[in-house]
Amino acid sequence: MPMNGITFERAEVVTDATPDRPTPRFSRLKNLKGNPKAGAYPGVSVLQRVGHSSPGKSQNISSVGDYSTQYAIQCRWDETPGWLIFDTGSSDTWAVHSKFKCEDMMGHHHPQEACAFGKPYIKDFGGGDIGDVHFHISYGSGEEVSGPMGRSDIACGGLSVHGQQVGLANKTYWHGNNVTVGILGLAYKSLTNAYYGSVGEEKPWTAIPYTPFMANAISQGSINPLFSVAIMRNSSDGILAWGGVPPISYDRNCKATTDLVIANLANKDETAWEYSYYTIIPDGVVWGERIDTTKYPYIVDTGTTMIHLPPPLIETIATAFEPNAQYLYQWGAYFVPCDAIAPPFAIIISGVKFWINPTDLIIQNLVDPLTGYCACGITSGETGPYILGDVFLQNVLAVFDVGAAEMRFYARD
Repeated sequence: MPMNGITFERAEVVTDATPDRPTPRFSRLKNLKGNPKAGAYPGVSVLQRVGHSSPGKSQNISSVGDYSTQYAIQCRWDETPGWLIFDTGSSDTWAVHSKFKCEDMMGHHHPQEACAFGKPYIKDFGGGDIGDVHFHISYGSGEEVSGPMGRSDIACGGLSVHGQQVGLANKTYWHGNNVTVGILGLAYKSLTNAYYGSVGEEKPWTAIPYTPFMANAISQGSINPLFSVAIMRNSSDGILAWGGVPPISYDRNCKATTDLVIANLANKDETAWEYSYYTIIPDGVVWGERIDTTKYPYIVDTGTTMIHLPPPLIETIATAFEPNAQYLYQWGAYFVPCDAIAPPFAIIISGVKFWINPTDLIIQNLVDPLTGYCACGITSGETGPYILGDVFLQNVLAVFDVGAAEMRFYARD
């Protein structure tokens, strides 16, 4: 099903579905959400900016947009402990090198502290470097990292991957959070960014796709071929379970299973190989006593705060808030009085309605200083594809069964 230059296909089925059993391997998610400001992207996926950014290297990560969401997990890079941004929207795992150069967008050098990485920095690859191969990623936010690639042992939450291909960023333009030293990417192989040749001269024919962290963990037999995520409400954390489900409460009787599809750019020779995301196609949306069963693709993304809907839907649903939600152009999002009443709202997946807690539909800590209004938890996704962000994920346990090419959702209170 093509959509604005993007096509969708069923992910490859490798194994039967894995039973959702508790796992002792899990990582606590640390919320690193920053202070919002007007004019920032509300956690917008790079897919929504296709045609607005440079082709070939742009990526969606949790740091895109000043009021997107960052979640960090504690890992061990060889023998060095550190925090990495956990991201389902990218595939490369990288950390900042101890001797990196910090630059601004004009290429001017600054002290390392200006890029605001956490510490300790990483000194080398425990398994040695990979000659003549580098990584180079330009993010939709304008940030950019590059450096050599090598192999290191990466361990997170009881899961260990030996000899993972990783990058050490020795040149960065970065808006850090003073906590994380890099990124742990959990998406597909097609999103990796390794190249032969010189930095800045990347072409599709110099790309060398490699096996990313999650795929390596599965191939090494470390875990069952799935991971699951639960974002906690009114909390600064969440939980990421490796190879099973986390030890939390959820409703086993309210469950939906749906195919996992991959979003790919189509008819763009230089970028068709670059983008693939965890995507599902829900049955529709319910609000109040109304229902819309038009099927649209939605990316399931921990790095996005809001639910991004098709414009005709959000324009109608905005009028169901009491009083009506108002679109504020300086934010590119909908706002309501902070004591407004949100309509009942649900996403329908495989016939099951997953209701969103009304408190999640009005974001009390995202306030427009001019009006005093609070942001709505749903907003316009413009031309799509659309996004089920943390407002949705706070209400479900999401299981990414990459082996069976399906996602499963369980309701949570």
